[in-house]
Amino acid sequence: MSIAAPILIGCIVGLLLGFLGGGGAIMIVPAMVYILHADEHVALATALIIVAVNAAIGGVLAWRDRRADMPTALLFGASGMMTAYGGALISKQIPGSYLIVAFSVLLLVIALLMYRGTIGNAAESVPVHRPRWQIVVVGAVVGLVTGILGVGGGFVIVPAMVLLVGMPMRKAVGTSLLVITINSVASLLGHLDTAFDWTLIALLLGGAIPAMTVANRFGGAIDQKKIRRGFAIFVTCVACFMLAETLLH
Repeated sequence: MSIAAPILIGCIVGLLLGFLGGGGAIMIVPAMVYILHADEHVALATALIIVAVNAAIGGVLAWRDRRADMPTALLFGASGMMTAYGGALISKQIPGSYLIVAFSVLLLVIALLMYRGTIGNAAESVPVHRPRWQIVVVGAVVGLVTGILGVGGGFVIVPAMVLLVGMPMRKAVGTSLLVITINSVASLLGHLDTAFDWTLIALLLGGAIPAMTVANRFGGAIDQKKIRRGFAIFVTCVACFMLAETLLH
């Protein structure tokens, strides 16, 4: 295995998490399956580790700089912990090819929403007072998706923070990192028997952590609309490739 490949993948993951508050697993899973030739279940579980560590670092940095709302993150995360753990147990019973198809379909949905601006379109938002049960329900759904597909859920959490809580976009990104950390750790409890490649994980983290730190610091100076649209096009290509590879073989 080339050392450069996992480090580069890690860098891209770190940049995505820092700039957009999500997207880490979207890169890790297909990269591990099709570039590093890992088993689908191992790839999904490994994505949880990489995303959890990076999200934790980014979340703490955001909270320190007052760009994260800890009470909202705890409410959102607590509502998804049990469903995340349950989703992880369900994931282990699903054939790998089915997981890849479901993962690819989710990527297409995310890409469409990102390109149209449905996700992350608001720079600022007016505080609103929504019933807390709405946050709990969304948090539970995000946790389930995290558990089954290894996706942190940042692309659902961020708009939920903006629309349900009225949180400014920049603060929603930081808060989503805290929620992703909680959900990913809960999901990992259901994957403790996975045969992880710790050398690979160390290389991925070696690329991701520095990139995450840089992106978290300078994310506000980047045109996020252009990043989202470009990433949406890339994600669409990746999803179509994954579907073709899985369904035609």
